[in-house]
Order: sequence, then structure tokens, then C-alpha cells
Amino acid sequence: MIDKWLHIEELGGDLWVLPIWSSVNDALQKGKIKNLPAEVYELGVYISTRLNILPRIVKRINAEVTELFVVAEKHEEDNVFTKTEEGRALRINNDLKYNIIGDIDSLLFEINSACELIKQNPSWFSNLDQHRNFFIHNATPYIAIDISSGPGNYELLIMKENLKDFKNKEKFITFFSLNEIVQGFLNSKPIIQDDLVNLFKAI
Repeated sequence: MIDKWLHIEELGGDLWVLPIWSSVNDALQKGKIKNLPAEVYELGVYISTRLNILPRIVKRINAEVTELFVVAEKHEEDNVFTKTEEGRALRINNDLKYNIIGDIDSLLFEINSACELIKQNPSWFSNLDQHRNFFIHNATPYIAIDISSGPGNYELLIMKENLKDFKNKEKFITFFSLNEIVQGFLNSKPIIQDDLVNLFKAI
């Protein structure tokens, strides 16, 4: 039986929802709207939590990919796969491999969940939604490293299956594209915030 517990202090984080609540409270005080249901205020907490999780996942992935590329720099010639030759899989720390896969999965899930909570669907969202839904419902991502452009220019490939070529761009996403999704989300945040603030101001 649980009869004692500790809550963890909130030390602050993403303040995206605060101007919206300020606008809501202003509209309430002026009698322009009726008090919102408790579920709406809980939604604000859910959004804030997800917005606080996202930058931490991004920070972890960036550190993990940097570590992966350091290992990849030491690859041997027989590790290289081409269209005509099978290489030998590069040996890396298994924790690093699965931390990257797990964090990519988490990133796609958390951005998608935050968007669903905010109820937005900008153009970059369909790209996110397609990849997130596939990985969540149909598969687990495979990862590989594109070394085509040489040392210092490696790219992480996040694949939907163990690919032998990369002609079909529907079957993989690059780390660069993943960062574009994150940036699209970050760019949308202030626009969505302004829309919601102005919505309550205009009542």
C-alpha cells in the first residue's frame, strides 16, 4: 500500500504555454469567456512536459551520433558496403547503437505527440507523421552511416529495412532530414503560440 511519496520539484523549462494562459486568464477576468474545463489546463501540463522532453532527446542524439562518427572514422576497407560488394558490419558499442535507435524512436514519438496535443498540421508534419507512424506501428529503425563524402562529412541513415541501395527515398530518412523536422517544429512553436494568444485577445 502506498501511503507516503515524494513529488519532484519543477525547476522550470519551456515556457511556451504561459503567454497562452495569460491570454486565457485575461479573457476570463473580462468575462469574455467562461471558465475552461480542468482537462484544458491539464492539456497545458502535458504539452509543457513534452516540450521539456524534446530538447533533452535532441541533445542525447547529437552526442550519440557524434560518438558514432568518431568510431566510423576508424573503419577498415572491408567494412565498406557498395552497390556491388558486401562489406563486413562495423562493430560499435551495442549500448551506443540501441541508444541511438531508441532516442530516434522517442524523438519521432514525442514531436508527433506534441503536435497532436497542439492540433497543428504544417507541411513538415506530414514527413514526421509518415516516418513516426511507420516506425511505431510497422518496424524498428535500422541505422547505417553514409561515408560517400569522406571523413568529416558522414551522415546517419535511418532505414525502414536493411537496404542494399538507396534509390527509394521512402525507405529511409537522413539525420539531416530528422533535424529539419525538429527545426520545423521549433519554427512553428511561436507562430502557434501567437495564434492562440491572439485568439483569446480577439474575443
